Amino acid sequence: MKTVTQLPIIDFANCVKCMNCVTACPRSAIVEPINTSCAKCVKYCISMEVPCSPENIIFDYALCDSCGECLSACPEGAIYWFTPSA
Repeated sequence: MKTVTQLPIIDFANCVKCMNCVTACPRSAIVEPINTSCAKCVKYCISMEVPCSPENIIFDYALCDSCGECLSACPEGAIYWFTPSA
């Protein structure tokens, strides 16, 4: 069992969903979620005025080794370290 002293967290208010963090992660611990919101209503949207976009990016902390590549790759500084309490 690995011991992690810090975990990367995304500040969704600053995240522009550029996906640089997803590309930079060497362990594929960051995934772009499937957009389930539009799938529910797209058949009713005739004009397509409401933009369909992915929801929030997700970390799989079971795969994350806290290397920090995602922090370095984020141009918006939207990823920061969080230290979980013991």
